[in-house]
Amino acid sequence: MFKGLSLDQAPPFEAPLLFLLTAPLWGIIGGLALLFAQSQPQQIGVLHLFTLGFMAQVMIGALQQMLPVVVGVRFPKPTLLSKLIFAPLALGIALFFIAFFGQNFSLLFFAASLLLLALWSFGAITLWRLFHAPKATPTVWAMRLSLLSLLLAAALGAHMAVGFAQGSLGGSFDALLLIHALFAVFGWVGLLIVGVSYQVVPMFYVTPEPTEGFRKWLVWILFGLLIATAAALFFSKKLALALFVTLLFGYLLYGAWTLQLLQKRKRKIWEVSLYYWYLGLVSLFFLPLVWFFDPERFGILFLFGFAISIMIGMLYKIIPFLSWFHTSSRGFFDMPTMKEMIDEKKALVQFGLHLLALIALLLWPKAAAPFLMLSFGLLLWLLIKPVQIYLEYKKKPSPFGI
Repeated sequence: MFKGLSLDQAPPFEAPLLFLLTAPLWGIIGGLALLFAQSQPQQIGVLHLFTLGFMAQVMIGALQQMLPVVVGVRFPKPTLLSKLIFAPLALGIALFFIAFFGQNFSLLFFAASLLLLALWSFGAITLWRLFHAPKATPTVWAMRLSLLSLLLAAALGAHMAVGFAQGSLGGSFDALLLIHALFAVFGWVGLLIVGVSYQVVPMFYVTPEPTEGFRKWLVWILFGLLIATAAALFFSKKLALALFVTLLFGYLLYGAWTLQLLQKRKRKIWEVSLYYWYLGLVSLFFLPLVWFFDPERFGILFLFGFAISIMIGMLYKIIPFLSWFHTSSRGFFDMPTMKEMIDEKKALVQFGLHLLALIALLLWPKAAAPFLMLSFGLLLWLLIKPVQIYLEYKKKPSPFGI
């Protein structure tokens, strides 16, 4: 199950947990804020509660955990590094939201500075470590290209935020906004999910190992199409659209391939994390239809249908696994199993709430607010149990003095 993993290099549980466990809080706040959002700036503020608050925190936490274990490179003082990144990131998200929701754009100077500090510090340190990885696997390359996308998206986001604060957006604002969205959504988020899935799908669901050649070339093709689409925006909108559609079909190919792997899993047991994977992957196939009828809903389906669904599914696996691993590594074997740490019936209720939130977002976004609050609230409550189990055993002296 854990083939190729260097579990002895795993960082302290507290390092990724700081990001993983607080991420749902931003989802709860985002659902509440959606109730009162009226203007476009307010909607921008709400959107970034989910993208910067929930999604970025989950991805940062996942990378902190996976780099030492999967790639074989370690962060210096991982717990301290987490705190140093988390503080400006959380404050930056809060100020960014307040600036747009209250339309006090002068706060964007501070928000952009804090967010750029947090995201560029994490991105640069992680990228440096990745380029010193013992082996450049397809997962490593997906992470590298994802982080390059993050650095570009963060720089463009900060530049546009300062433009808002100064009241001078410039003639190239629309193109920069599209490039920011492209690299944030299809680069940073999309490529990281692709790369992480290369490892977690076979590990957690006991599927066949993905084909090496397909994994390698898919990542490079997606990133190449991303670069080409962004470049084409400056001289040919039609070419940019054609390249973007090709990029979209690249993600559809990834979805079909991953669904095929899940169908071949050795353990045919259904669980809530699998429901999330299927929802996320099937959402990809509805993207062209949504684009044709309502392009404004396209981003909602990709972010909430695909990306956030898969992230929640991974949280249901990663946090119980880390709780089990860090506790059992100290010599405790009487603890609950990973499956026992999550109440499956309540998790299915939470999945239903998430599905209702997604449908409401596509049909009438305002109606999604209560479902989002309940969904993220129940998710947080369910994830607290494995953390409590870890903390209870952490207080006990190890049977082996570890």
